[in-house]
Amino acid sequence: MDIEFFVSNASKIVLIVAVICTLISVITEFTKEIGFLNKIPTTLQVLILSIAICVTAFFAYLSYASIPFVWYYLVAVICAAFIVAIICCKGWEYLFNIWKRFYWKGKQS
Repeated sequence: MDIEFFVSNASKIVLIVAVICTLISVITEFTKEIGFLNKIPTTLQVLILSIAICVTAFFAYLSYASIPFVWYYLVAVICAAFIVAIICCKGWEYLFNIWKRFYWKGKQS
């Protein structure tokens, strides 16, 4: 996999992230008041749910596409799960502001 793959499939990647974020948000809204889940912070619940769903989707995709498992793919998916959790908790604009703050210095108008 290389950068060309991500550039050519950027719209699909954003769509997949949006679907996963929607799924996590809906599950969190329905379960945050149940049992012990109302005693933990919602952001922690979102993070745990994000990691669980992203890792499950990752292994499902590996199985579907017949791609052999490599350990650093899992590390990348867990890192991506943190980004998904940020999007679920704070929104896309918060993520874009972080991106602008660190990568678009001097290019802002």
